[in-house]
Amino acid sequence: MQASKYSITLLLRNTSWLIGAEVVAKASRLVSIMAMAAFLLPVEYGAAMLALSIHEVLRLLLRSGTGAQIIRATDQELPSLLANGLCVQWVICIGLFLVQLAVAYCTHWLFPEHDIFALVALMAFTYLVFPIVSTKAFLVQRENRMALFSVISSVCIIIENFAIAVALYLDAGLLAIVYAKWAFAILWLAAFLVVKTQPHRIGFDRVIFVRLLTTSSQLAAADALRSLRINMDVFIAARLMTPELFGLYSFAKSAGIGLAMSISQAYITALYPYICQQQKTNPSHNQSKKIAFVTVLVSLVFVCQSALVPAYVPFLFSADWQASFTTTSLLCLIAITSVWSDTYSAVLRSKGLFRLEAQQCAYCLFVSLVGVFAMTPQTPETFALVLLLSSVLWLVFPAVNMFIKFRTIKPA
Repeated sequence: MQASKYSITLLLRNTSWLIGAEVVAKASRLVSIMAMAAFLLPVEYGAAMLALSIHEVLRLLLRSGTGAQIIRATDQELPSLLANGLCVQWVICIGLFLVQLAVAYCTHWLFPEHDIFALVALMAFTYLVFPIVSTKAFLVQRENRMALFSVISSVCIIIENFAIAVALYLDAGLLAIVYAKWAFAILWLAAFLVVKTQPHRIGFDRVIFVRLLTTSSQLAAADALRSLRINMDVFIAARLMTPELFGLYSFAKSAGIGLAMSISQAYITALYPYICQQQKTNPSHNQSKKIAFVTVLVSLVFVCQSALVPAYVPFLFSADWQASFTTTSLLCLIAITSVWSDTYSAVLRSKGLFRLEAQQCAYCLFVSLVGVFAMTPQTPETFALVLLLSSVLWLVFPAVNMFIKFRTIKPA
């Protein structure tokens, strides 16, 4: 009983640290947004956000490296996974570096109205920093040292946001976002270089290397599909709605689901190492009830946020955005189904069921796309309602999978 109480306390503590770090990081983000609005012209602001979006979409694939496998590995497997994992991380990051340089070159034709080649190309060099300490960051998560991980993450994000403001004040122009990304990368490198973890060196074993690279590809597919599920509504809404209505929808998403998804991601980041640790220390113990309990608590946060929309939107934003109340509230509620779906993904990932996780992410994306294209909503409110109703169907996948598993269990 005491061990059970300790384990759920660990999950709650790790989640609290990561959510707190996300809230602080979001607050510092306001500083960079205000600075960009003050020092950049609208055209320059758009160019900066476009360059940052390209970089962030590619940087998402950094999460698909060997981290999930290092976190869930047994103590016996760990040394070989760390050595070969370093090789895989270098392959992934050098590949992302080259891809982003190619994308930067293509921006001349893709976005001829925005001169962002230098911005995208210079930010690509940050990928060459992360492999140096990536496995150390994974080990910190494996050991459930989430207080340390969250502090480093939040400090790096705060420095990045303030670096944008300072660079703009010193008349750096659009290069401010490049300096900020490099400030983040250098601080991340310095912080994890001094963190003490299990010592390891780069190594190569062809069988292990190929297995890690293959698994990383499956994880990349799952993360890419999940990212599309989160962002596809923006691309479609821009086609279906007038510019004015699309502006209201974009604001509603930022004011509502933006913070909610940050909290959800913080919870999943804390949950995955916790599940892996429990499976290694208590393989016969079912953690489902504990995970469901904490997930319910996180879901209640989103319910409260949705209910508080009529209070905090008028307080923080001008009257121009007041028509987005209903849309913002509905989008907050989508975070509930999202966190349950992502929790199930974390469980699948902890068990090494990477292909099934990718199938689940593909199903969620497919359901959302079918719902939107079948209903073709024209207003922000109806668009958010269609997405909310579609998101409920995301939960059919884990329900059916668990039912099939239950039916195939042979009686003792």
